[in-house]
Amino acid sequence: MDIHDIALTLYTQLVGAHRDTPQDDAARIALGREAYRYAEAFITAKDLYIRELPVSSSEPGY
Repeated sequence: MDIHDIALTLYTQLVGAHRDTPQDDAARIALGREAYRYAEAFITAKDLYIRELPVSSSEPGY
């Protein structure tokens, strides 16, 4: 899953959460930017988590 898939999923969830109020184009653009910021933060946190995992010495050849 890449950043665009994550951002699209987050965007649809954000729009769904605000479906009670009508939104203009500027509001939808702002939600899209927010979704990309969240997606980027998620990928960064996931990358840091993976880098900090302990390396098992039982894996051969690495």
